Formats: sequence, C-alpha cells, structure tokens
Amino acid sequence: MLSDRAQKMKPSATMALNTKAQELTKAGRDIVSLAIGEPDWDTFEFIKIAAKKSLDEGFTKYTPAAGIPDLRSAVVERTKLDLGLSYEPNQCMIGIGAKQVIFNALQVLCNPGDEVIIPAPYWVSYPTMAELADAKPVIPVCPRETNFKLTPDLLKRSLTAKSKVLILNSPNNPTGQVYSEQELRDLAAVLELTGVWVISDDIYDKMIYDGSKIAPNIACVSEKLRGRVLLANSVSKTYSMTGWRIGSLVGDKKVIDACANYQSQSASCGVAFAQKAAVAALRGPQEEVQKAMKELASRRDSAIKILRTVEDLDVVEPLGAFYIFPNISKVFGRKTPAGQVINNSTEFCSSLIDAEGVVTVPGVEFGMEGCLRLTYTLKEERIVEGMKRIKRFVESLR
Repeated sequence: MLSDRAQKMKPSATMALNTKAQELTKAGRDIVSLAIGEPDWDTFEFIKIAAKKSLDEGFTKYTPAAGIPDLRSAVVERTKLDLGLSYEPNQCMIGIGAKQVIFNALQVLCNPGDEVIIPAPYWVSYPTMAELADAKPVIPVCPRETNFKLTPDLLKRSLTAKSKVLILNSPNNPTGQVYSEQELRDLAAVLELTGVWVISDDIYDKMIYDGSKIAPNIACVSEKLRGRVLLANSVSKTYSMTGWRIGSLVGDKKVIDACANYQSQSASCGVAFAQKAAVAALRGPQEEVQKAMKELASRRDSAIKILRTVEDLDVVEPLGAFYIFPNISKVFGRKTPAGQVINNSTEFCSSLIDAEGVVTVPGVEFGMEGCLRLTYTLKEERIVEGMKRIKRFVESLR
C-alpha cells in the first residue's frame, strides 16, 4: 500500500528517543534525558513580546512563500554583521526551520542519481533528505584521528562525476567540533576545481567556546566557491526558538527562487507571527545569547570533567554546539549486571535507559558505530546527575 519512498524512510531517532523519555517520565521514572538537541531556557522575553504584538495587530494570515520582506532583510543584515558577506534580500528565503530549507535545497538541486556527500558523523536527517530527493548519499567516515572532521583527502576520495552537493555542518551535530578557517580553506581548494554545491548548515554558528562571536564559514574563505555556497540557518538554537520553526537559506538567487517555489507547493510559508518574532531576534540585543553561551560552557565543563574520569570512555572535547560524542567501543562484549551483553551503541543506550534512566542517542544513528551522543542542555545539577549515572553504568559492566 505504501510507496517505496515511505517504506524506506526512517523516523527521526532523536525525536523518537525524546518521546520515549517523556513516556517514561510520565510513568513515574526519574529520567535524565540527554537526547534532544534544544536549549532548556525559554525564548528570550523581547522576542515573545514582538510575537504577542504581531498577534494583537492581527498578523496571522499567509505571507509570501519566501517569507516577509522584513525578515529576509533582517537575515541578510545579520549575515553581513556576522560574516561580512553581502547579499540582497531576494537572495534569502524563509522556511519552517533549517531542516526544511535544507530539504528544499536538495529537492531543487538534485536529479535522480546525483550524489550528496555527507561526512560522518552527520545529523541524522541528512541521508534521508538526500534519498527523498532521489539522490545517493555518499558517506566519508571522518575518524577520531581527524577530530571527526572532513579532510581534503577524504573529500577527494568521495568526489565522482555525479557529485552534486556537499553538506557541511560546523559547529557539528553530533560531535561539537568546529572547522578552523584553514581547514575550510583546504576543503574549498578542492571544491573550487569542481561544480559541487555546498550547503553550509550554520544552525550552531553562535555556539562556540573560544571567545569568538561566530564560527568560521567556508563562504568567507573562498571567493571563487562563494557563489555555490548556500547558508542554511535558523533562530532555533541561538535564540531558543526550536518550536517557532523559522529557518533561512541564503545564496544564489536562482536556487533561492526555486526553493521558494517548491515551498509554495508544499508548506506554503513560515508562520506569520513567528516570522515577526524572528525579526526581533535578529535585530534585537544579542547580550542574552552571550549569557547563554557562558552557561553552556559551564555545563560542558562539568560534563567533560566527570566523563574523563571513566577509564573506558574516549572523549574529544567539543568546541561548539551542545553535544559530546564519546567513544564507548571499549565496553562492547561486556555484560550488564542483568546479564545483557553490550554489542553495539544501540544496545548500550537501551541498557543505559533500563539500568539508570538516562536517555542518549546511539552513534550508529549518526553514521558512526561505537559512539553515543549526549546533550548538555539541562540544568547543571541534572547534567551532573546524568553523567554520574553513565559513569556508574559503565563501571558496572563486566
């Protein structure tokens, strides 16, 4: 009955695990969920005030498919301020979160048989998005030795005559790693010799811990490549607006127009009053963002401190976003106190929930078996509690 497309499609692992955490909590278990990637603090007050004002003014109808002009202007203004890159408002379209604008971009760029290069570890939805565009995901695995980052050599080995798009995510979900300017310059030198497009998923670009205001971006390091870079972003993480569902895509006007046309036939437009709120977020005071980053840095440090006391975990310090991606493969083959043998990351996460009530995401969902993803977007005392439970669980394995 179902189409081949529907039968091949997997549900989002992170959303499924978040649902499980909610169900277990409702059933009375003390659950520490380190699975869902969203800040725990509320949307900043000045943003909510702007949304309420737009509702009071009756701004509740359809908007243009590409988004309201004011928001498109605000996005390119913010891009100029943050990255020093100049675009016109008609080079920007607004979608239902960064997820949808990336989906739109793949739909309008890819033909059947085209290849989309997706470095692993990757965000769980990228390969499915490529497949839904009738493209083939090509997955270069970026090992611990490269800090889980794509190198020019790995990129060269992934390129073929069918390569159409590279998806680059920095700061990265799930690893928290950030590409340096030089690393991006080296990748750009390879890409300049091709016709490959780059979708730069910048949703965590303000969430870095080296004191910079924004992460390096590949569009900034290569003027020759810049015309083939699409900047995907969102207000979701930076301004704690995950449920508002507003994302943006900036780049080549023909691609942007095609994405807006595609959206006009699917989701129509972003939520009207949420677009007004996004204008306030982008043009308003940014001090709250810096305050949030200081809190995240403290939480990250507390989590890392405990995890590094666990002998059998290998932890690479995250430089951005709010994820830790420890390697747990040393415990594979061991048994839990209940007698369950841990053979892979999925079994590790399942047993961890049963034994300690801690929800994490298996690394296999991100294209890298042997690891798991933890978030540190809870209150610090709950993060500490979750890390202590993980430590206790690992040390119980025999």
